[in-house]
Amino acid sequence: MKIQLAILAAGRSSRLGRPKQLIEWDEQTLLCRVTQTALRVHASETSVCIITGAYAEQVAATVADLPVTVLYNTDWSEGMAASVRVATAYAIEQQADALLFLLTDQPHLTTSVLEEILHFYAGKADSIVVSDYGSDWGVPMLFGSDYFAELLTLQGDRGAKPLAKKYTTLVKKVVFPLGSVDIDTEEDWKRFAKSAFNA
Repeated sequence: MKIQLAILAAGRSSRLGRPKQLIEWDEQTLLCRVTQTALRVHASETSVCIITGAYAEQVAATVADLPVTVLYNTDWSEGMAASVRVATAYAIEQQADALLFLLTDQPHLTTSVLEEILHFYAGKADSIVVSDYGSDWGVPMLFGSDYFAELLTLQGDRGAKPLAKKYTTLVKKVVFPLGSVDIDTEEDWKRFAKSAFNA
């Protein structure tokens, strides 16, 4: 199995007011943390790409020493779907069997969650595996190669979730309750930083 992991890091973080990709926690940027989490995945053949857009130079610089491919999304201002298309086109070029999407702002993400997603995938081209937060579900989210053509058609400011919903009866879920913790606003960051410090 050839698995392409794609970290979507092209957003402007307009609600936060600064690039969330570059927020530092425990002496690392959030982007570096998720990238290293992805690089630790043990599977037959995996590679990691990072989709940049806004703040492209700064984002690329923070992972310059890591074994990843950085791709620039020229249409990043359209929204997340444009980054999904860039990642999918690259996965097709690399002849990947599955594409696993990650975000930069889920600080509780672990390698074990990603490996459990790959376990549920089990090499089936028609697999869709998502992360179950409890009250909702979403990324990390994997699509087998059967869905690559449809991923290339997505438009707008939403990611791949609408496609997963289209095939809801086929979706498998991996329990990841802390996946609901993300960083969209300064208040989100302060809340997370306080809880992490007190943990």
